[in-house]
Amino acid sequence: MKGLQLFLRFILASFQRVFYVLSAGQMPPFASVAVLVREGEKILMVERSDGRGWGLPGGFVKMYETAETAARREVCEETGLEIEITGVLGTLSGERPGAWIRSVDVVFSGRITGGKLAASHEGRGAWVQLHEVRSRVAFDYLKILERI
Repeated sequence: MKGLQLFLRFILASFQRVFYVLSAGQMPPFASVAVLVREGEKILMVERSDGRGWGLPGGFVKMYETAETAARREVCEETGLEIEITGVLGTLSGERPGAWIRSVDVVFSGRITGGKLAASHEGRGAWVQLHEVRSRVAFDYLKILERI
């Protein structure tokens, strides 16, 4: 029964997005998260498997999931590491070059609590020296990285 409920919620959410597109001419933004984990002079990053460069671990928030839960899940899925959220660094919004959707991103800070660094289907996690990050980062995370 739970599977059916989740499926129906997905269908309803999809219908709502189609309705927004038809009535307003555009799809509303998605919610996404990213996490900046820093250890000394290194930052945890993921080299994307789609060839679009490096980014902070993160991704989309699922329906009925909090942003914090999504952040912990995404870091674990992409890097194999478990984290604790330690704060909010800021938000990012607007169009990204080459993106087919718009999103509003919440960028958290976090610290490692367990797990082991491992590659995933989404990319390869690695610790990158702080002075190398700016030349590698994809998307608009530079706005957040300038704050640290």
